[in-house]
Amino acid sequence: MPLPDTSAVARVSLRDEAYTRLRDWILDGTLAPGEPLRDEALADAMGMSRTPVREALQRLEDDGLAMTAANRRTFVSAVTLHQAREIYPIVATLEELALDLATPRLDADALGQMREANRELEAALSAGDAAAALAADATFHGVFVARSDNHELVSTLAELKYKMRRIDRAFWGRSDRSLSVVDHAQLVAAIDRGDRSSSRRVLRRNWERGLHWLNPEVK
Repeated sequence: MPLPDTSAVARVSLRDEAYTRLRDWILDGTLAPGEPLRDEALADAMGMSRTPVREALQRLEDDGLAMTAANRRTFVSAVTLHQAREIYPIVATLEELALDLATPRLDADALGQMREANRELEAALSAGDAAAALAADATFHGVFVARSDNHELVSTLAELKYKMRRIDRAFWGRSDRSLSVVDHAQLVAAIDRGDRSSSRRVLRRNWERGLHWLNPEVK
């Protein structure tokens, strides 16, 4: 039977690798907003040709993580509160759906994972460790999202949360986020006693707080 062109497969693989690495560098702040994205320099840094890097940069533009100016120079896009106001309500609504779907499968093991993640969040917030706090928060929410057993929902939330991670890091430190620990504890307690109405309300409140923490000046 005819075999695929392996050179084309290799090119796709390199493009995906370039995209993943560049996206991670943007999300973790290695490449800061406004920083130029020069395909030649990036290709040299990653040890590959310019072609997969250019293709990766186009994907990053599609994601809103990069922009090309009128002078054809590509750079890391800015992080804005407008992006947060668009993304947060979508994620909140999808997480509420995930929680509803997951509730019958949130057993003692799952609740234990959520409690442990919340303890890690509390410790990270006390230490002022933004990276650890964001990771612990993601782990906490990730438990019930994964238990929703809906691949499309999990995948959609994962993509949105890549963008959220960058927003959270950019605006970290504007507010005291310790009430998130309280929300999480109350969410686990509501799930444990089978109170779906309370669990949805607490989750919704947690997301409302999250958006407020980014821009505390807005009441």
